[in-house]
Amino acid sequence: MFPVIIPKFGFLPALHTYGLMIALGFYVGMQLGAREARRVDLSPEKNFDKFILDLIFWILIVSLAGSRILYIIVNWEDDYSKNPIKVFEFWKGGLVFYGGFISAVLFSAWYSKKHNRDFFQVSDILIPSVALGHCFGRLGCLAAGCCWGDVVDSAFALGIQFPKGALIHGSQAAHGLIAHSDPYTLHVHPVQLYESAGELLIFFILILSRGRKRFHGQLLLTYLFLYPVLRTGLEFFRGDSERGVTNVFGLPMSTGQIVSVLVAMGAISLLIYLRGRMPGVVAANQPPDEPPAAPA
Repeated sequence: MFPVIIPKFGFLPALHTYGLMIALGFYVGMQLGAREARRVDLSPEKNFDKFILDLIFWILIVSLAGSRILYIIVNWEDDYSKNPIKVFEFWKGGLVFYGGFISAVLFSAWYSKKHNRDFFQVSDILIPSVALGHCFGRLGCLAAGCCWGDVVDSAFALGIQFPKGALIHGSQAAHGLIAHSDPYTLHVHPVQLYESAGELLIFFILILSRGRKRFHGQLLLTYLFLYPVLRTGLEFFRGDSERGVTNVFGLPMSTGQIVSVLVAMGAISLLIYLRGRMPGVVAANQPPDEPPAAPA
């Protein structure tokens, strides 16, 4: 169960740490995105920030749905196929970041095109907020005891334990690692903190790169290269087998690692496409003695 900050009162639901951190991440990201949109808005109408705020509202809905759908797909055979009604029990957890992120990117591309906005400019405005929001989200995961790390020796300085009632406690008991009556779990890697710190570092890298970018989409590409590297490395320290593990060419890979590889490959394809939009870069089929093509 998720730690309760404010208990249920009357018809009002309880406020859990996990939900609070997700809401806080979205709120901070929304404010940062709107502020950056106002800074770069050169149109006479000065309404870029309103477009960004509207988009973030829809991203909130689409990303939560996408993250839930991917989790259900990964765990369908082991869990939801036996009890399909659990598909709708979203308050019990079960979200996958990549599902939400990919859904948000696809929706943002469609929404930007619909409103005659440059998707790559929009993505550069919002992608630092994604990193910072994910930083808050992983802190929520730590409080909830989900997305946990692999078991470590109790002497490991960074090892942490979760109390009975946390999601990891039920998982370790189900796998016979501890008894259901044990008050605490075994010591595990605090991978939630590892990833939160990594996302915070990526956030600062994106912010520092913002003033030096050469083309729209550069910050998006930076994130699409950095986060898969972070996530792939951290997956080796994860202990929640519920996230899905598949053998790929004889190698066990988690769902997160597989998606990270696909995202990185997509980033390479996107880089090739955006290279033609870079100011001052000669197109591959342009003779070297001709002047560089004008930027798009």
